[in-house]
Amino acid sequence: MLMLMALAAGTAVGEYEVVQVLGGGAMGEVYEAVHPAIGKRVAIKVMRSPAAEALTEARRLLEEARVVNAIKHAGIVDIFGANVLPDGRPYLVMELLEGESLHEHLRANAPLDVDDVAWLLEGLLEPLAAAHKAGVTHRDLKPTNVFITKAADGTRRVKLLDFGVAHRVDRERFTSPEVTVGSLGFMGPEQLSGNAAPQSDLYAVGCVAWLLLVGQPVFPYRAMGELARHHMLTVPPPIRTLRADVPAPLERWVAKLLEKDLTRRPANAFEALLELRVAMEEAGEVTVLEDQGPTQALPSLRRATTDPETKQVVAVERSPAATLEEDDPESTIRVIPGRPRR
Repeated sequence: MLMLMALAAGTAVGEYEVVQVLGGGAMGEVYEAVHPAIGKRVAIKVMRSPAAEALTEARRLLEEARVVNAIKHAGIVDIFGANVLPDGRPYLVMELLEGESLHEHLRANAPLDVDDVAWLLEGLLEPLAAAHKAGVTHRDLKPTNVFITKAADGTRRVKLLDFGVAHRVDRERFTSPEVTVGSLGFMGPEQLSGNAAPQSDLYAVGCVAWLLLVGQPVFPYRAMGELARHHMLTVPPPIRTLRADVPAPLERWVAKLLEKDLTRRPANAFEALLELRVAMEEAGEVTVLEDQGPTQALPSLRRATTDPETKQVVAVERSPAATLEEDDPESTIRVIPGRPRR
């Protein structure tokens, strides 16, 4: 597939002029741009390949704009324009956010204080609940798709980003039924099998919560096939064996989101949000474990089941994008489940 050049500063994109590149991923780049007449600053997301070579991706980008505007929540980054560059690449014009991604915040501060974790999770679940109410499953929740904005007065807010691979129940799917997309470090068993649901987003929230509290992934393994098998089969240890000051109700809440059987998780983000608030209220009345010294090493992990029907052979298709990091569990990929092993 032909890969086109990045946009240089000063390049005209519709009514705007490019200022600088803000970042990039497997499917495109995001630029800061400004309206030369009125000074309005925006972010512009541009696909890597021309629409003529990637019609499905172009339609997905347009669907992202429709999905975001259908949800209508202040906790989701606003999209207010869509068009195509002269070379055929589609783009979105979006709200420009000031602050840092949760990924950047974690690199500097993990693990986080329990109260900060609760605030971040509530801020994530509120827009996700609005998405679920609108019939939208995000399918790619991870720290790089969560942003912490900071206003001039110091006020912070959590924003949910990138609905580029989201699925809306009343819309066409852009991947075949047996293929799913997402980020391997945050995908539950059913999503790995090609059956993402709102509860799949909650599994990802559980993975994010674990990362916030422990400072390392639920399954810190780099090999992609091994990582997929752990998410399919391995039950993580109790979180308080790794961090003793996590309140027991919060530990139980995270464990519920990480259940292998999606029917044992909350039905949607609104239910998960209510249960989180109850857990934190209970946490104010319970005694947490005394400090037991440095964080313990991961104890032995156990399998969720030995049923051969659950032993999937997973093939991973990596994006051809040059910026995709090798074996990065946060990179968005396509996963093609194989037949069960006997």
